[in-house]
Amino acid sequence: MDKLFKEFIEERRYLHNLSEATLTFYKETYRQFEQLNTFDNLSKETLRKAIIAFRERGTSIGAINAYIRGINVFLNWLHVERNYEKLNLKSLRGEKRIMRPLSDMDLKKIVRFKPKNMSERRLHTILLVLMDTGMRIKEALNIKKDSLDLDNLLISVIGKGSKERVVPFSYELRKALYKYAGLNKFELLFSTTDGRKLRYDNVLRDFYLLKKRLKIEPDGAFHAFRRTFATNYIVVP
Repeated sequence: MDKLFKEFIEERRYLHNLSEATLTFYKETYRQFEQLNTFDNLSKETLRKAIIAFRERGTSIGAINAYIRGINVFLNWLHVERNYEKLNLKSLRGEKRIMRPLSDMDLKKIVRFKPKNMSERRLHTILLVLMDTGMRIKEALNIKKDSLDLDNLLISVIGKGSKERVVPFSYELRKALYKYAGLNKFELLFSTTDGRKLRYDNVLRDFYLLKKRLKIEPDGAFHAFRRTFATNYIVVP
């Protein structure tokens, strides 16, 4: 089965152009089931036992459902491409928590924040981009300076599946982008001090420090900005 899974990953990488993050998710999902000997004799029963084992060791329903989504893609590939028995797992029922968007007061605190150094200015500009455009944090971290169209208020970003799309932004954000871009001499708009790509974990660490200073408690981290953007887009006429 390891050989088949390797073929599955290669097809996803080269034929479907999936991101490394998505491929890593599939690999982790496979590893979780493989540790339980699910693939020694793949069947409905071994899959059922794997889910029971996850529950017994205290894995959250959210995590289990993520594994189920990942393994179902592989199971479908086995059926379609390698003529295996059609197998499919159903998601587990659990409490659905409604994730709230950032409040107007939270947004005002972020906008009014006054950075005192380049690191804080970088983080502040990133948050303004997320707030104004609704883009994903990984899309923001990959923005190149030459993808900014300040005249037409547009940014070209690479999204999921390595697909490029053009995102509009406001006049207010243009001011912040113009000022920040003038301070950065590197190709990436948001980079380290020597021009390298920022690590997500480091940006997340800085964000957690800032939210403590501002006394804001969003549901989630950067995705809260995307949720807020979507909510305001629907509500505001």
